[in-house]
Amino acid sequence: MSPITSNIVTILALSSTALALPRFHRHQAGSAWGGSGAWNWGQGSDSTTAAAVTTPAATSAAAEATSATTEAYSAPVTTSAAETTASASVTVQTSASTTASSAASTSTASSTGSSDSSSGKLGLSYNTASLLSAFDGTSASWAYNWAATPDGTISSDLEFVPMLWGLKTVSAWSDGVASSIASGSKHVLSFNEPDLSSQANMQPADAAASHIEYLNPLAGQVEIGSPAVTNGAGTSPLMGIDWLNSFFDSCDGKCQVDFVAFHWYDAASNIEGFKSHVQDVIDAAAQNGVSKVWLTEFGTTSGTDDEKAAFITEATSFLDSTSAVERYAYFMVGEGSGQLLSSSSTLSTLGLAYVS
Repeated sequence: MSPITSNIVTILALSSTALALPRFHRHQAGSAWGGSGAWNWGQGSDSTTAAAVTTPAATSAAAEATSATTEAYSAPVTTSAAETTASASVTVQTSASTTASSAASTSTASSTGSSDSSSGKLGLSYNTASLLSAFDGTSASWAYNWAATPDGTISSDLEFVPMLWGLKTVSAWSDGVASSIASGSKHVLSFNEPDLSSQANMQPADAAASHIEYLNPLAGQVEIGSPAVTNGAGTSPLMGIDWLNSFFDSCDGKCQVDFVAFHWYDAASNIEGFKSHVQDVIDAAAQNGVSKVWLTEFGTTSGTDDEKAAFITEATSFLDSTSAVERYAYFMVGEGSGQLLSSSSTLSTLGLAYVS
C-alpha cells in the first residue's frame, strides 16, 4: 500500500476539517511496507488474535494513531482524505434497468458452482472516474467510489453502486442516491467499516438504527447491502463477523439487507485464509437470513508483484466459482505499486491478473 504523501499525512493528523469532508477513501493496496509488521488480520488468518497489532514501520504514526493501538485490525492509510462531494447532477449511464429489491430468505448457501471469468461479479473501486476507461472491454460490470454519486462519467457497461459511507456523509446521501438510482443504479452499499474507529466508527445498535433510517426507504427500488465489516477479529472492541452478528441482533428483523458486504486484507501467501474467511462470512450471512455476499474490498499487504498476481488469479477463480458471492472488487483502480494500473491507460501486472 503506497505511503501517503507528507502533506496529506499532515492534513489527516492535524485537520479535523479535512476528516469531516464528505468522501472517504481508504486502503492503498500493495505498499512498500510489505510485511514489516506483525499483522493479525482476521478470522480467515491462521495468525488471528484479538490482540493489538504492530503498526507497519513505513506507516505514518500520526495517520494510524486513531486505531492501531486499540484494535485487532489496523487499516491502511486513507488515500484521499479531502475531496469534494460529487454533484447530484452527474449522470451514470447503464444499460440495465432498475430491479426491485426482495427480502432475503434464510439459506445455507452452496459454496461452489461453475467457474466463469465473465460472471458479472468483477467490480472496480476507484477515486478517479477517468481511470476506469482502462478497463473498457474487460469483464468489469460495476464500480463504486465510497460516495453517493460517481464524480464523473463512467462507461455504460458499468453499474455505479452508491454508498452511504457513514454518518458524516448523510447530508449528501438523499439527493445523491436518488440521482444515481434515476440513472440506473440497482444496488446500494451501507456503511464503510463501522467496526473501525478510523472509518465509519459505529456501534452495531447505532448502525442498525441508521440503516433503518437511511437505507430501508430504498427497498423496492434497489437491493441493499449490509455495512461492510473488516476481517478483524475480537469482541473488545467488536470487529468483523462479531460486529456483523451484533448488527443483525440490533436490527431485530427490521433492517432491509439483501446482501452482506465485507472486506479482507492479508499477505499474498494467505490464499487459504482468504478462502476460509469468505466461507465464514457466507455462513454468518446465512445464519442471519441473507443468502448473498459482496466482497467490496480485498487486497494484499505483502508479497512480490508476481506473488500478488498469483493470489489475485486464484482468489478471483474461487470467487467466481462460489455461488453465494454475488460481486467482488479488488482494492483498487489507481496507478503505481500494488495498484491495478501502471499508467492512466495501462493495466499493471495485478490489473491483468484481475481481469484475465
